[in-house]
Amino acid sequence: MLCIKAMDIRRLEAFAKVYELGSFSKAGQELFLSQPTISAHIASLEQELGAPLFDRLGRSVLPTQAGTILYGHTREVFASLENARAEILLLKDAVAGVLEIGASTIPANYLLPRVLASFMARYPNVRVELKVGDTARIIDAVERGELLIGVVGAEIVSAEVSFKPILADDLIIIAPPGFAIGRKPAMAEIGGWPWIMRERGSGTRAAFEQSLAALGVDPAVLRTVITVESTQAVLQCVLAGMGVSVTSRLAAQAFLDRGEMTAVDVPGLTLSRQFYLASHEKRRLFPVVRRFMDFLTQPGVLPVS
Repeated sequence: MLCIKAMDIRRLEAFAKVYELGSFSKAGQELFLSQPTISAHIASLEQELGAPLFDRLGRSVLPTQAGTILYGHTREVFASLENARAEILLLKDAVAGVLEIGASTIPANYLLPRVLASFMARYPNVRVELKVGDTARIIDAVERGELLIGVVGAEIVSAEVSFKPILADDLIIIAPPGFAIGRKPAMAEIGGWPWIMRERGSGTRAAFEQSLAALGVDPAVLRTVITVESTQAVLQCVLAGMGVSVTSRLAAQAFLDRGEMTAVDVPGLTLSRQFYLASHEKRRLFPVVRRFMDFLTQPGVLPVS
């Protein structure tokens, strides 16, 4: 890890912010420092290291190889200091720090907000950064170390990431009002329906395709009219009458209650999946992360499945 005996932590903060934002002026605004002060901090670091950290190309600021190396070590320094602060606060039975968590779209929009609100009410010194992406992207971020934990809608085989089931999710087929009303469609019919599909990498799509495959139905026979990358887009497409789709009942319930869409039952087709807490098996977890993982699995925190 980078030795900071001689390096002023304020200089490292300035350097990291310039690296992340690609701008001296924006870094100054973020840190409430003047641009000359930011430039002076960077110049001092460059003089101390004997290497340029950034290439100035007009208004663009690009890191040099030395800058990229320093940034990696700087992140370790800040993470170590944050971990130390959090562990010291734990001695006083306090939980503080940044809780960075990833989530796929259903948990991020319909499950975690209330859970996080309850957690932050109990631990007011915690600040949350919620990263949203499809299941595959969140698991990949955990695997590569960009995220410590994630809440996702499917398991993906990984030697580095462990999965703990935390809640069963009820998936349903949703359709515009009046679709298939008064009858129960046969499995043979669904291939000809206009399907609104989530992107590959979506946990919802993976669960749906697995349910079809269990019945010997090739998902490729579905007549897909549009592929979208979010649950909200799925709901809006169904509301617009474009076709049918599969989503979590958590996401669709309000629209079903208002009669703006309908749930279609297909005999023999069972749609369900688990939400999982994904974490890297070899990463050391900050105290605030460990406390949140314990909190998440306490009785009554998540809705009854």
